[in-house]
Amino acid sequence: MVESEEQDSRGLRAVVLHTAFFTIMMVLSLAGNVLICLAFYRNKSLRTITNFYVLSLAVVDLMVAVFVFPSVTAASGLRKWPFSHEFCQFTGFLTNYWVFVSLSILALTAINRYVCVVKPQHYSFFFSKKKTMISICFVWIFMFVFYLVFIVALQATFEWQPNALHCRVTFPDENTTKVVYIGFGICTSLSMLFVLFGYCGVYRVIWRHKNAVVPFIHEGNNQGVSRAQEIKTSRVLFVAVFGFCVSWMPGIAMKAVEFGLKTSVPSYLQSMPMLFSCISAWINPIIYGVMNRAMQREFENILL
Repeated sequence: MVESEEQDSRGLRAVVLHTAFFTIMMVLSLAGNVLICLAFYRNKSLRTITNFYVLSLAVVDLMVAVFVFPSVTAASGLRKWPFSHEFCQFTGFLTNYWVFVSLSILALTAINRYVCVVKPQHYSFFFSKKKTMISICFVWIFMFVFYLVFIVALQATFEWQPNALHCRVTFPDENTTKVVYIGFGICTSLSMLFVLFGYCGVYRVIWRHKNAVVPFIHEGNNQGVSRAQEIKTSRVLFVAVFGFCVSWMPGIAMKAVEFGLKTSVPSYLQSMPMLFSCISAWINPIIYGVMNRAMQREFENILL
C-alpha cells in the first residue's frame, strides 16, 4: 500500500500554491547546487577543507532535488501518489537520509570551525583534506547503513501522506511509531544544539579578538589563511546552520505536538514541515553566493 487511508483535504487554491512552491524549490535547488558543484570542479582554489563540507551538502541537496522534489510536485498537483510503491520507499528513505547526512555534515563543520578559531594550534593535526574526505565518506556510508538496518529491523514502510506531502515512515506498531518519532525529535534537537553550541564558542572568540590578527593556519595545500578570513568563513557557515535549523524546526515541533503531547495536527498545517524543509535544499547556494566572495566570483564566471 502506497497511500495512507487519509484523504487529501486541501482546497484547489492550496493545491495550486503547493505545486507551484515545490516547482520553484526544485528549480532553485537544482540550479544552486549544480552551480556549487561546477564551481568546485572548475576552480581549484575553492577546494579548501571547509568547502569540502559545502560540496557534500550540495551533493545531498542535489540528490533530493533530482529524486524527491519532482515526485512530490507531481503528487501534489495530481492529489495522489502516481508512482510505484517501491519509488515511495526510495523517496521516503532518501528524504530522511538527507536530514541525517546534512545534520552530520553540519556537525563536522561546527567542529572544524571550533578547532580552527578556538584551538588553532591543533587545527593542522586534526584537519587535512584527506582526513576531511575520509570523515565525510564515513558519514555518508555510516548513515546509510545505520538507517537501512534500522528500517529493516523495525519492518518500517513508507506511505504517501496527501496532507503532509511526503512519503512518511510508518511502523507495524503504533507505540513504536511514537517512540521513534519522539526519539528522532530529541536526537535532532540535541544535534542542532550541539552545532549551535560549537558556533557560540567560535563567536565568543570572535567577539574578544575581532580586531586581532593571528598566525596563519596551514591547510593541505600549505597556503596560509589568516584568522580574519577564517572568522569570515565561520560567519558564512553559521548563517547556513541557522537556515538549516529554521527549515527543520517546524517538523520537529509538529512531531512533538503530535506524538509527545498526543494532540492531532490540523490538516492544513501538516504540509508546513515539508514546505519549510525544502528551503534548506536551496538556501546554502544563496548564502555562499552572497557572503562568500570567492564563490560569488566563480558563480559569475559560470553564468556570464
